[in-house]
Amino acid sequence: QRHTKMAADDVHVPQAVADLANASTPDSLKNIRACKRCGILKTFNQFYDDGCENCPFLEMRDDADKCNNYTSAFYEGACAVMTPNESWAAKWLRIDQYLPGVYALSITGQFDRDTEEELENRGIRWRCRPA
Repeated sequence: QRHTKMAADDVHVPQAVADLANASTPDSLKNIRACKRCGILKTFNQFYDDGCENCPFLEMRDDADKCNNYTSAFYEGACAVMTPNESWAAKWLRIDQYLPGVYALSITGQFDRDTEEELENRGIRWRCRPA
C-alpha cells in the first residue's frame, strides 16, 4: 500500500486517502459541464483553471475554446466515485481507471472530426454520444 507524506504535520497517510482528498467536485451548482471524454463534472471555470485531470492531453487549461469544445452542458445524472478501481458503479460506467470525483451517467455531444480521429489513432475512447 502506497503512502503519501503530508508536509504540515509530517504524517503518513495511505495514498487512497490522499487521492480522495484531491478528488474533483464541482464548486458550484451553476455552469456544470461534463468532459466529453471521461465524463467528470466540473464548472466551466474549473475546466479553464485546472483542465481535466483524467484527460490532460486535451489541454483545456487556460483555453476557453477547448473548454467549450471538449465539454458538454448536456448530461444526465451524476455519480460520486470515491474508489473507482473498487466501485461496481465505476466499472459499469467504464470510469474505473479514472480519478475520484463526480461523473455524469451519460453525456450528449460530439468531438469535432479531427479530435475524434486523433483520439482514435491514439486508441483513446470517449463517453459522449451524439444527440
